[in-house]
Amino acid sequence: MSTLAEALDPLYRNYLRRLDEMAARIGEEALLCEASTRDEERRLVRDSAGFVLRFDLADARSGETFEVHGAHPDDPAAREVQVGPLSFRIDPGNWEELPVRCAFADPPAAEDAAALAELLRSWAVLAAQGGFAALGAPRGTAGAERWSGRLHGAAVRSQGAEVIAVFDLGTCPPAAIDSLALSLADFGRDRAPLARVTVGGRSPEDS
Repeated sequence: MSTLAEALDPLYRNYLRRLDEMAARIGEEALLCEASTRDEERRLVRDSAGFVLRFDLADARSGETFEVHGAHPDDPAAREVQVGPLSFRIDPGNWEELPVRCAFADPPAAEDAAALAELLRSWAVLAAQGGFAALGAPRGTAGAERWSGRLHGAAVRSQGAEVIAVFDLGTCPPAAIDSLALSLADFGRDRAPLARVTVGGRSPEDS
């Protein structure tokens, strides 16, 4: 297993399968995919982290919205991947709520923690704008072209010697993850280096 994207591909495929199953229940005639939310004045609604509020699916007839989520964590194709000097541990998780825990060897200087949080959020902002969609078309079942290739949301916080991001990766292709992995591996060039990264596992909110 050579890349983080390959290791996480089963999580992505299972998320797309859940999307396809829910889409089939709604029916093509009323199906809205990854629609953004607007207020009464037609302005985009944003979540608490500043990302455009985007639901997985909606029913055009009733206006009902749907968020799919796995009933249990999905198993990755590998449990560890090395990217340059940095080891990535991969635990079972869900593509639609994927924690990424970046750990320093010691509690970092405030500026290093802030720089790492900015890196994680900047990657998420680009992914939310479809910046990685061309890296790989979503590979769902019938009607795969309906998916946008966008990340749906992210929250980033510092906690002790860790900076933790939780990504709702939406239909962002796994290949996008490799660009983040390379950036994290290179973070120590100018800042305190990371000791390890853990992808997957329980969400910090569940701990």
